[in-house]
Amino acid sequence: MTNAADTDEGVQNSADSTESRSAGERRKPGDPWWQSVRAVAVLAVLALVAAVTFGALWATDDSADQLSALRSRLDTEAAAETAASEYALRVSEVDFRDLDAWREALTNGVSEQLAPKLEAAVDVVGPWLSQMEYTATARLLAADVSETDGDRFVVQVFVDMTSKSKQTPDGVAATATYTVTMDRASNWTITDVGGVGGGLPGAGAPGTGGR
Repeated sequence: MTNAADTDEGVQNSADSTESRSAGERRKPGDPWWQSVRAVAVLAVLALVAAVTFGALWATDDSADQLSALRSRLDTEAAAETAASEYALRVSEVDFRDLDAWREALTNGVSEQLAPKLEAAVDVVGPWLSQMEYTATARLLAADVSETDGDRFVVQVFVDMTSKSKQTPDGVAATATYTVTMDRASNWTITDVGGVGGGLPGAGAPGTGGR
């Protein structure tokens, strides 16, 4: 005969066993709740991988071409600025005792049409330079491509000049500005230059105005 105590104990054991199984089932790895979490995580990872892959393909396909074009343009502009700067520095260095060197600096690297105009500039300004015992040194400040049209490049060049003469033996500092037009197709031949002679003594120092 089963007494009440045994019955109560059996019922308690059955309840504990049921609760244990329920807890075990909730922790079971194969439970649909855990599967849902893993599925969401997998989808998130796949989406991230797809986004990164698409971004890399886009960058490789389009941005590489844009970057190459930008580098080419910057390299070309740097070459134009270098050529214009070298010319501006040469023509800014003046010594009344060697005007032939200044003449050479003015005409070296310029077009056949421009050279005679620069020769005339030396003939006009030269006597003033000798009379005033004029000398000048120069230092590049900046150069920048201001205009392009096919192979035609226009560069603004700024030069810091320090000049001396009989009237200013201690020296005078001034900034000379040159507008140098060049033809890339003919190895950066200078086809026009403005500003030459602007800071030199003598009224009416010539500009070229070749355009």
